[in-house]
Amino acid sequence: MYLRTPKRYRAKRRRELRLFSGRKLLVLLAIPLVVYGGWLIWQNQGKVRSSVIPQLEQLAADVQTQVAPAPTPTATPDVISAQTNCDNALRQGNIPDAIDLCRVLAEASPNDVQRFYDVTYLLIVTSNYGQDAAQMAEALDFAEKAVNANPESAYGWAIRALALDWSGNYGPALASALHAKALDETFAPAYSFLGEIYQDLGKFDVAESYLKQALERDTQGIIIAHTFRNLGYLYSRQGFYEDSLQPYQAAMQNAPNYTYIAVELAGNYLALQEVDKAIDVLVAALEKNPNDPLVLVTLGSTYWRNGSVERAREYYSRCLDVDRDNARCLSRLGRLQFSDGDYATAATNLERAVSLGSDESQDYYYLGYSYSAMGRCEKAIPYLQQGHQMAVESDDQQSQVEFVTQLQSCGILVNTRPETETGSAQ
Repeated sequence: MYLRTPKRYRAKRRRELRLFSGRKLLVLLAIPLVVYGGWLIWQNQGKVRSSVIPQLEQLAADVQTQVAPAPTPTATPDVISAQTNCDNALRQGNIPDAIDLCRVLAEASPNDVQRFYDVTYLLIVTSNYGQDAAQMAEALDFAEKAVNANPESAYGWAIRALALDWSGNYGPALASALHAKALDETFAPAYSFLGEIYQDLGKFDVAESYLKQALERDTQGIIIAHTFRNLGYLYSRQGFYEDSLQPYQAAMQNAPNYTYIAVELAGNYLALQEVDKAIDVLVAALEKNPNDPLVLVTLGSTYWRNGSVERAREYYSRCLDVDRDNARCLSRLGRLQFSDGDYATAATNLERAVSLGSDESQDYYYLGYSYSAMGRCEKAIPYLQQGHQMAVESDDQQSQVEFVTQLQSCGILVNTRPETETGSAQ
């Protein structure tokens, strides 16, 4: 509670009236002096300028130096240089440099849908078939930027479809590609990507029809290479390895530096038991791209298949020198070490492959087997159980048998009998 106390009354003083104050008198006396000083400066302008202005400039410089130094200009990308270098890198097939240079150019040109298209495409085809999650996330981001740069352009919707397809989102990919086709009925990439998407949906006849339409609409450049690749891929997936060779070779002629095409062509030679031709293709691709992990790991596997274990080890090791977190390189090197009986090293590399996201059940099998062989069943069992579940989900009967055998060696019995509709428990 606050108590109020009455204020004491104080009588107000009367203000004394003055006709002329002392301050005003000083101002009036100063005016003639100021006027006279100004007249003197006017009569001696040259002397004043030469003596006073340099002192003022020096004072300003001192203040800037001591109090607020001039800010460093913000670095901005050299757009003209980036454009020239980006175009040259694309023309020469220097994919890693092209990605970096074109990324700078795209970010500096937010309305240039073509640039976003180019960067997205390069990120997709160098993503180890979509297994590089971080790179695919960036590709999807650039694809959305391509759409936003010009929603009425078929470029953005088409490349968005390809990014979604390689990410495994086939439904949205199909919708995006069909929208690109609706925007421009003559746009070849929309037909090429539709041919790829319909393959992934298992509709091979529809896929082939779209790919042939794509070839009718575009006869040069990267897109025709991608279309020929899709056609070769279509035949290969159906087991027509001989028929796939000509489209793949045509794709290589139009895009000799795109290593994913070379790797797939080599795979078809291997399916035809033509190992030497496969090696020739891969070695030629490696000469153009000496640090490409996909080519290095494929060469390693090809040499191992051909009985050249030391050459295989060399290429797996080179792959990890380039990319120490490459799950596929770790996987293959671990399996080779397992076959050599080096279980401890094999377990280390296979465990890293699994931790980095390997979804191959064989990695779990050899990892579990390695620990089991070292008498460490407590470490082996979880990997063997998880791998067995993966084999069941993929309906891989042979792998299921192998996992069951290893689990039994660690004292774990697995019920392999299918459950009835009513279940086994009552």
